[in-house]
Amino acid sequence: MMTWGNKNRDWHALVADIQSEIDANKSIISAEHISSIEHYLEHGEYSMAFEYLLLEIMENADANFTLGVEKAQEIGLFFDLSDPNECMIDGEFWGKFQTFLAKKSL
Repeated sequence: MMTWGNKNRDWHALVADIQSEIDANKSIISAEHISSIEHYLEHGEYSMAFEYLLLEIMENADANFTLGVEKAQEIGLFFDLSDPNECMIDGEFWGKFQTFLAKKSL
């Protein structure tokens, strides 16, 4: 059970989880993309920051995936990213995300 997934959502913990994943990939994902992701995060667009970050991680074989499958899945569901209408960057995000998580689960 994620601490931020309850009714009293701990946004600080959620933002910290996303920020730590950004930090783990600062030398791998382009500075321009990192800047965009952090912009979304700073402006409370947490879902967009998460989606953009995960797309970057999925597209880069060298990227670090420190969140882990369970937490990443829970964040994705929390943001309703299984609904293509909730995906602001890539309407096919969920399918790509599930394929990525399945590979990481092996």
